[in-house]
Amino acid sequence: MVWYNDLAAQVQREIASLAWEPLLRGRPFEVTSRPKTIDTLRDKLRRDTGTPLLSVQDIAGVRFEAEMSLDEQDGVVNAICGLYGHDLESAVRDMRGKPHSGYRAVHIWLKLPARVEIQVRTHLQGHWANAYELAADIYGREIRYDDALPDDEIQAGIVTELREISLFRVSKIERDRNEISNLESQVEDTVRRGGAEPPLWLRRRLALLRRRNGTNERELQALLSEVQAAFERARLGRD
Repeated sequence: MVWYNDLAAQVQREIASLAWEPLLRGRPFEVTSRPKTIDTLRDKLRRDTGTPLLSVQDIAGVRFEAEMSLDEQDGVVNAICGLYGHDLESAVRDMRGKPHSGYRAVHIWLKLPARVEIQVRTHLQGHWANAYELAADIYGREIRYDDALPDDEIQAGIVTELREISLFRVSKIERDRNEISNLESQVEDTVRRGGAEPPLWLRRRLALLRRRNGTNERELQALLSEVQAAFERARLGRD
């Protein structure tokens, strides 16, 4: 585990050293690393008895998280794959279109001296995932796998609602944000070329999306923070 920790830390440093400012336009990003714990690794091997230890992808894990659009998220994935000379088709697992138990992110599976999994997440994807991880601590780790639900009806309802938040609310906000980013680029291109004022339809669409998305995201971030705080209190009470 110490060796895997060193490997993850090395990958973390290499990714953090890339020039991210042009892609993220100066917005902050966070790159962290961690090895799997002995307990979670043991649980994983027991769940999937056909997977040998050396084939477990995420013993060494790295996470890249930033305030970014879906297209920018793709750009981050492309840059990391390019850094390590990995092919997108074989190395990338895009879990945004088909979330696993509501979890939305893009995973990169590196094959270095050993396997390393890199999670690339937007801040909103990360906020949801953190809340869901706390739910798993309380209701059982199995809710993270195979769309399992707790036996308790109330707990099952809470887990289902969390998944629906990801599938519908998070995904809609991120689609809107992506369109906003694309429209803003069109406006910038028009100004840069010294052309006429951007078309009225573009300005109206951009204003509408900014208002709608700003409200939707503020409400959702507040909700996720409340849910996360409630799970934290419940976990502390149970401990």
